[in-house]
Amino acid sequence: MALIILIGIFLLLLAAHGALAAAGSATFAAPWAPEAEDGTFVAVRGTVDDLRHLTGGHLSVTVGGATVFIPARVSDRLDLKEGLNVSVAGTVQTYLGEKEIVVQFPGDVAVT
Repeated sequence: MALIILIGIFLLLLAAHGALAAAGSATFAAPWAPEAEDGTFVAVRGTVDDLRHLTGGHLSVTVGGATVFIPARVSDRLDLKEGLNVSVAGTVQTYLGEKEIVVQFPGDVAVT
């Protein structure tokens, strides 16, 4: 009986994990706003208006009026181009006095 309960719990957790993965992290993010506090997990949708390659393989892109920083470990797995419609989720950070969204995982950038 205990084995059946454990298998049931395992299957339930597996289904929950799959559902959360399918929903994506942006589902749990607050909408982007320039006044968002540092450390807030936010999402923004829009067109890639500006794409700049930075030293070290990092990218800086503008999406929906927000500056998005994509570190090299993430940008290596993406194929972004200006004009693409994307959804981006990340953590707000202030860099040189300006708010930006910092992406942590490749799955946090989706072409829509």
